[in-house]
Amino acid sequence: MQEQERLSNPALFGYGVAVAPVMYSYVLILIMYMKYAAEDLGASTAAVGTVFLVAKIWDAVTDPMVGNLSDRTRSRWGRRRPWLYASAPLLAVFSVMLWMPPDSLAGGALIAWIAVAVFGFYTAYTVFEVPHLSLGAELAFASNERNRIFATRQFLKTMGLFVAGYVGSTVVEDGGRDATHIMAVVVAGVTLALVTSGVRLLPPERQDFQGRGGENPFQAVRDVLANRHARLLLLVIFIDAIGAGGIGVLTPFVLDYVVGRSDLLGEMLAINMGATVLAIPFWLWIGRRFEKRRLMLIAMCGSAIGYGTITLVSEGAWEVIAVSGLIAGFSSSCPNVLGYTLKSEIVDVDEHTTGERKEGAYFAGWSFVNKLAAGIMIGLVGWALEWSGFDGQADVQTEVVRNTMIVLMGGFPLVCYLIGAVLFLRFDLSEAEHARIRADLDARNAAAAT
Repeated sequence: MQEQERLSNPALFGYGVAVAPVMYSYVLILIMYMKYAAEDLGASTAAVGTVFLVAKIWDAVTDPMVGNLSDRTRSRWGRRRPWLYASAPLLAVFSVMLWMPPDSLAGGALIAWIAVAVFGFYTAYTVFEVPHLSLGAELAFASNERNRIFATRQFLKTMGLFVAGYVGSTVVEDGGRDATHIMAVVVAGVTLALVTSGVRLLPPERQDFQGRGGENPFQAVRDVLANRHARLLLLVIFIDAIGAGGIGVLTPFVLDYVVGRSDLLGEMLAINMGATVLAIPFWLWIGRRFEKRRLMLIAMCGSAIGYGTITLVSEGAWEVIAVSGLIAGFSSSCPNVLGYTLKSEIVDVDEHTTGERKEGAYFAGWSFVNKLAAGIMIGLVGWALEWSGFDGQADVQTEVVRNTMIVLMGGFPLVCYLIGAVLFLRFDLSEAEHARIRADLDARNAAAAT
């Protein structure tokens, strides 16, 4: 089976390269937009944080809707491709809107423009992300091949994050509005080109999966929640994402107002992304020798230590940020390489129970709780900065403001990841059990084909 399902290198590249420009925009908005809105646009951090939070609540509608609709889509291109092609122009338009509001807008009118752009961008992101992850789970059934598929996705995704962290953040931080506007237009064009060309490199989708998605979206959601493996993972992902959700937003604030080295933002983000990339072959290699669920547990503890290191930061101590980025970046590669294979195996468990292929419903659920948690934290960060007395026009912030930043970026993630690790101890879908289920499904499908 592994030989039959092995994807060609061009197909692997096509699957991964499509995500690179999307993640560039996604992470740059996450890291830099609140600071850009406060300092360059003059918007309230509390108002911007609220917009991001409400946009994540909107995902409660869009994620399961897109997941179920893509599961049920019938076309000559397959179930997922039409959604991926449709997402590219939407991502391009709304990302340009975010970074290029008219100069005449201020106050409530500016917040309204930002709200439309944020809602539009995150809806477009869902239209891309849920079908793209679902397609990855469908490209192969063998565990090692799935690891290879998602490792390639993680590598090229991280390349997008790396460029966003090192180049994009520098443009926004130092280039001013004009340079940011040029960047936004260029990235929009690259998104259109890479998403469409990357999807075209993929092999045809499995025709036998068409018509096997859950017909009732509410039943699909119930099936996800009834799956005890999926239900536990939803809880763990939510708790971990709550912890990490504010880190990207807070990094430029902490470097600027606590460490006093805003000039090192690109370098610190590059260290984190570099560690993430370098860890990919390690997790891919070790994933062939040890159970994924045990490695995931180790990675959660590593993330807790990495993010918790931030509590030691002080003025001038940029080395603490660097060490934190190394440990957290290395650890975070595991769920992005092995974790998606684990999720794909949970979808196989659902097929064994229901006879349906609902990758869209499952990946929509995991995507939603991750984005909701991140939205909650971005909202909390915005409110906490406002309440602690943050002034976007001041060069120096009070001790209360600085301590608020450190607790939200270091102490809170440490606690959340430790709680998530304790809960994940209960995850009991072993690789042996999945192999038994997969063999049974293969036998069923072979019998149905004869």
